[in-house]
Amino acid sequence: MHRIRYKREYRMNYAKAISRIKTIGIVYLLLILSAWDMRAQTNDSITVAPDSSNFVTASLLVATPTNTIYSVFGHATLRLECPVHHLDYVFTFESDTNVGTFMTGVAGKAIAKYVAVSTSDYLREIEKDKRGVTQYELNLTVEEEKELWRLLDEDMMAGGYRHFNLLFTNCLSTSIIKLQQCLQGEYFEWGPTRFPQTLVNGELFRYSVRNYPWVEFLFVTVGGTIYDEYSQQEYRLVPEFIVPMLKEAHFVNSETGEKRPVLTGKSKVLIEAKDIPKPSKITPTWVFGLLLLFTVLLTIGEWVWKWKKLPQAFDALLLTAQTLLGILLLFVTVYSELFGSTWNWYLVVYNPIPLLMWLLFRKRKFFSKIWLFYIVVLVVFLVATPLMSVLDMPHQMITASMLVRCINKYRLNRKKYS
Repeated sequence: MHRIRYKREYRMNYAKAISRIKTIGIVYLLLILSAWDMRAQTNDSITVAPDSSNFVTASLLVATPTNTIYSVFGHATLRLECPVHHLDYVFTFESDTNVGTFMTGVAGKAIAKYVAVSTSDYLREIEKDKRGVTQYELNLTVEEEKELWRLLDEDMMAGGYRHFNLLFTNCLSTSIIKLQQCLQGEYFEWGPTRFPQTLVNGELFRYSVRNYPWVEFLFVTVGGTIYDEYSQQEYRLVPEFIVPMLKEAHFVNSETGEKRPVLTGKSKVLIEAKDIPKPSKITPTWVFGLLLLFTVLLTIGEWVWKWKKLPQAFDALLLTAQTLLGILLLFVTVYSELFGSTWNWYLVVYNPIPLLMWLLFRKRKFFSKIWLFYIVVLVVFLVATPLMSVLDMPHQMITASMLVRCINKYRLNRKKYS
């Protein structure tokens, strides 16, 4: 779910699966449509109940996360089985990695679509990655299971007509929406809102990736003001927390108000996880704390021991990094669909304007005033840290490093023209 797909998560033979579906899909779909009239039919020792309630079984599969950036949330898929006719497919929502470059992912322009793969192929690939998968059977009626299969099959045949988005079009959100759409004479009702769903979007995200500090740092940087928003429940789901939520959710009869649980209570571990991700010991706080310490020591060396070349190289590197990050933030804010169009407060500090000012006016006497103005901006931004939840320690250590160097540049510029 909530992930950027820069390479294919499941390297499966999709073409083979699609070919099989095209060949037998129509026939089997017709069989499913006529299943309601069946009475106690058997095939290979499999007995269909008189009410056909076991003709199709629908389940939610939840895969454990990995350390790769596109799967730190884990993965969720829908599994549909028809044992009588030997049908067993996983419908997985994937992004198109043929154009899955970094910038395509950051732009939220990666094409996403449903793909049907045999469950055995899906589990084989999961096992290769040493991930775990648990199955949770959905408490759907026969008509609803039929409709869910039809919706997924129809969506798959439609191909890629959506862009992958961490909030609105990800693996879990699309699966839950399909589940809601297949209901017949019923509606879906979430249970009570519990932690961590009580958190705003950004804090929920931070908690979800608490074991991946660099992923947290990256997405907090580009997330924008959607951080403090509270999106619709279907668009703030994480595989790690979905099962407890579904256990308290219900299908509600539209006429009588009668409720029944979403899950049947039957869960099964299909694959045990063999690789449990561990938190990184090298965190952004440590790295940028060292950056700030180095900046202070370098500035002292420039003041006391008159260092020149090293400070100049460091300033060039710092200004270049600040400019590149500013361009990335502008790109995400103006063009990207990764989080939707939202303002990003980090643009106040990280933008190309300081580089442009330096290129145009660095030899002018009044340039010290530009340094002074930027110093004030950085100070205000640092002071605002307790007032804005999106501002955090790692980012503000970078801001503080920039402030130290700007103060030094202001001092040198004033000294030069005094």
